[in-house]
Amino acid sequence: MDKPDVPNAFDAVAPRYDLMCRLNPGYVGMLADAARALAPLPQSRLLDLCCGTGLSTQALRRAHPGVPMVALDGSPGMLEQARRKPLAPIEFVQGDAQVPGRYLQGPFGGILMAYGLRNVDDPDRSLVELHHLLAPGGLLAIHDYSLAGPGAERLWRFMCRAVVRPFCAAVSGAPQLFSYLEDSVLDFDRRDALARRIQEAGFELLRVIPGRLWQRQIVHTFLARRAP
Repeated sequence: MDKPDVPNAFDAVAPRYDLMCRLNPGYVGMLADAARALAPLPQSRLLDLCCGTGLSTQALRRAHPGVPMVALDGSPGMLEQARRKPLAPIEFVQGDAQVPGRYLQGPFGGILMAYGLRNVDDPDRSLVELHHLLAPGGLLAIHDYSLAGPGAERLWRFMCRAVVRPFCAAVSGAPQLFSYLEDSVLDFDRRDALARRIQEAGFELLRVIPGRLWQRQIVHTFLARRAP
């Protein structure tokens, strides 16, 4: 499966996506960690980029009650699920996360991009766009798979083939999406390479937050800031 096909693949699994995520120990907690890291905000406006079914949007709303928020995703099916959650008032937008500036007007005080940068064709272009959308001093949290060393690679392969792929394929009926997941993580930046990529896009990297439980060396949140 190629990256342009990913939104359509997510349409097919959207009704069962929350179930799969909630059965992944630490998934919701890691989103909460990433959402809380976006503080203090220099401006009270947030963007949830690649919001999916709205689990990341829920995490942002709980961490920042009352802050105006926009949520963007490329999958109509995932957005339909997100709109069903009690998240109002939030503006939901369908669009391409690689070029969010086509659909959105900045500035934002904070942007969360969870499990999205790995799925765009040109991550550098996406990061430059996010830099433009942020207010001076604005915060960016990139939350994604980013393996830290050969031990993490071995664990990821094992968990995908023993647990993730068979379980999620059975629940979702879309085995190709989870084959793509395994390969996309292995093909994506390792932790230190992703940190450098974010810095090369003009951000100041503030810290890297490891994931929870078995994903401590597999998922990370990269907290960065646009210069004031």
